[in-house]
Amino acid sequence: MRFLNRHTITLVLFYTTMAFFGQVPQDKIKAKIEVENIEGNVKITGTAENLTDVMRSAAYRLSVIKNNNKSNNQSNNDQVGIFTLQPNEIQKLSTSQINLLEDDEVIVLLLFYDENKQIIAKDRVVLGEEKKKKIQ
Repeated sequence: MRFLNRHTITLVLFYTTMAFFGQVPQDKIKAKIEVENIEGNVKITGTAENLTDVMRSAAYRLSVIKNNNKSNNQSNNDQVGIFTLQPNEIQKLSTSQINLLEDDEVIVLLLFYDENKQIIAKDRVVLGEEKKKKIQ
């Protein structure tokens, strides 16, 4: 019985720890994806905001994944880089422009990494998803 209790406590502590560390707090740097429609195209801009009073640096990856459900075509675009933000600064990091057709679904993901390659902030936007919900 003691053996079972010991393992139960260990498992509870493990899952509690995983739930705590699995969250990505955006209390230092905030990731934000801005979407703008321009003449039938969609302009996607990844921005970073320093929420602290000290200078911050990080690496970023802006991924744009476009799926066409009718033709089963898929395209991926990754833009990566490193940035430094002054205290309370907002900075545009990268911009991508795509055409969005009727049957397209676009997933945009912006991830920020620290020097240990751990995710410190993220944002995600899905375009074209509302059309799929209306059909169902």
